[in-house]
Amino acid sequence: MPVLHAFALLLLLATAPILNAAPRDAVKPKWRTPYDLYLTPQEAYQKKLAAGASILLIDVRTRAEIKYIGMADAVDANIPVRMLRDDYAWSVKSATYRTRENPDFVGAVDRLLQLRELTRNSPIILMCQSGSRAPIGARLLHQAGFGEVYTQYQGFEGFKAKQGPDQGHRVVNGWKNANLPWSYQLDAAKMYFNFTP
Repeated sequence: MPVLHAFALLLLLATAPILNAAPRDAVKPKWRTPYDLYLTPQEAYQKKLAAGASILLIDVRTRAEIKYIGMADAVDANIPVRMLRDDYAWSVKSATYRTRENPDFVGAVDRLLQLRELTRNSPIILMCQSGSRAPIGARLLHQAGFGEVYTQYQGFEGFKAKQGPDQGHRVVNGWKNANLPWSYQLDAAKMYFNFTP
C-alpha cells in the first residue's frame, strides 16, 4: 500500500505543471509559444515559491524598465530579450524608442543555468511588461533546444485599460496589479551584467 501512495504522489507531482497552467485561450494568439505553457502572475509566483531554486523566473524587460518601473522580488535574473538602440530611433506606431534584439539572450540564460547548476531541461518562467516579449524569448529558447519554458502572459505591469478613467494605463491584471511582492530596489546579483556570455 505505501508503494501505491508513493506512486500516486509522484504522478501528481509530475502532472502539477500542467494542472496549474493558464488556459491557452486566455493568451492572445500572437503571444502563444511552441511550449503552450502560460501562467498568470499568481500561478508564476506560486510555482516559483513551491519549486524554489529548481525553477528560474527571468524578467526579460530592458534595464531601463526595471530601473524605473521596478522588479518582482521572486525574479532570479534580468536578461533582456530586446535592448534599447543606441541611435535613439523612434517608433511612430508605438510612440516610443525602438529596440533591437539582444544577440546574447540565449547565451545569458545558459550562463544563468550554469551558475545555478541547472540544465536546459530545468523549468523557466519568462516575464516582460505586458506579455508581448516573453513569447519572443520563449521562441528563442525553443529554437535553442530548451525543454520547459512558461510565459507569465500578463507581464509585470499588465494590460492597458481600454475605457474608463484609467484608459491607456496599465491597470488590468499583471504582477504589480495582483499585489505580488516587488520593489524599486534592485539586487545587483540579479542584474544582466552577471550573465552576459
